[in-house]
Amino acid sequence: MKKWMNILWMSFLLFIIAPLTADAAQGNKNLTVDGNQVAVSVDIPEGKTGVVTSLRMQLKVSISSGTMNAPTFAFNSAVKSEIKDAAILSQEDGTYLVDLILSGKKDKDIFGDNTSLKLGTLTVNATSEEFKVKVAVAGDLDGSGNPAVKYMDANGITAMTASLPNAEDVLVDTQHKMFRETPKLKASVKNGSKSVSFSWEKIDGADGYEIYEVNGDKVTKVKDASASATTASANFGYATTHSFKIRAFMQKEDGSRAYGKYSNGVNIVVGPDKVKEFSPQYKDKSKTTLTWKKTSGASGYKIYRSAKKNGKYTQVKDIKKGQTTACTLNHPSGKTYYYKIKAYIKNPGQTVYGGLSTAKAGKTKAPQLKVSVSSKVVSLKWAKVPRSAGYKIYRSKTKSGKYKVVKTIKNASTVRYAETMPSGSKTWYYKICAFEKQKNKNINGNYSTVVKAKAK
Repeated sequence: MKKWMNILWMSFLLFIIAPLTADAAQGNKNLTVDGNQVAVSVDIPEGKTGVVTSLRMQLKVSISSGTMNAPTFAFNSAVKSEIKDAAILSQEDGTYLVDLILSGKKDKDIFGDNTSLKLGTLTVNATSEEFKVKVAVAGDLDGSGNPAVKYMDANGITAMTASLPNAEDVLVDTQHKMFRETPKLKASVKNGSKSVSFSWEKIDGADGYEIYEVNGDKVTKVKDASASATTASANFGYATTHSFKIRAFMQKEDGSRAYGKYSNGVNIVVGPDKVKEFSPQYKDKSKTTLTWKKTSGASGYKIYRSAKKNGKYTQVKDIKKGQTTACTLNHPSGKTYYYKIKAYIKNPGQTVYGGLSTAKAGKTKAPQLKVSVSSKVVSLKWAKVPRSAGYKIYRSKTKSGKYKVVKTIKNASTVRYAETMPSGSKTWYYKICAFEKQKNKNINGNYSTVVKAKAK
């Protein structure tokens, strides 16, 4: 402690500090109880003319009933200061003095642009079932005998005090064991799911539990659970990273809640969504090209293949770039293969997968169909499709209606078809697909877009 104090007082000689003045209307309470923790803050008025680079505040922690170990103090991570020291000093009367010191460089304002500085959190470590602990601002007083913090004026010679008009003493007390126990939270998520499952051990005396997501200093409640519950679940977005904590609470007579200790943080990565618009199409007689839509957050994709739709799938490709949306694989003509794909997120020491897509068979490409009408004759034409054994032409009176095969062309080189405009309608819709011959069966490929033929 002496070493820190020496550094502080030497530093004060170099710092220019704006005077802190009392302004009760400006700030919140300097001490705020939440379960067995006390949030500590300091307010300054608006319109300060200089930077505040150093500050000293003392707290007295005393127990009136029960027993306790030494309290602990954690500075808020947002506090910007070269020196952050919290000395916990045991006193002869059984109390504890918590001496808080911040000290920084001449041009570094510990308040930044804010009028309130959240110093950190004091934790009361009671060791008995029943206890009452008082936390109060101690040390320096202003001219009226009110609590104050200490700073140095601009000349760096005389130690000054500034009143803390909102520094009311606070009481931490409970009869419940829950305030001495730290819950143990577990969290998991299955591959392909966005539902995170939570589990914990029951704490005696708890009226319920609250699960939180923690993002830096921001803590957001995501779930309430009853006193009897030891599990819960909640949905989150695909390809997202989270940190969770849990704490028990006791319901007070006035309807408010008194809280126990936070559990340790549990980190979870929710895997990516299923790959969408997955399509395996023949490129030529020996290869198949697989295409898909990019999956948000994916680090890569794994592709699997099987000779049977419901058979055993074997990984055939690991694509290690999330931006990739196509690949080409060997696939001999006449051979039936089914494909599946899933995205994954790669973290150090961890790979999290999305769900497998539905099985898609390799098929011939969709022909690029064009139509024209002349003298009541409908003419269709398209480009030759790789690995095609022929084509099937379909027709319907409505675009989304039932289509019937009007022609099966068994010559892969034939890329035209014409017919007289059928009776019964002035408008007809056509589509076409190529087919491949597999084991004496004609296997339809992907269908073209629908084209419209209207009588002139």
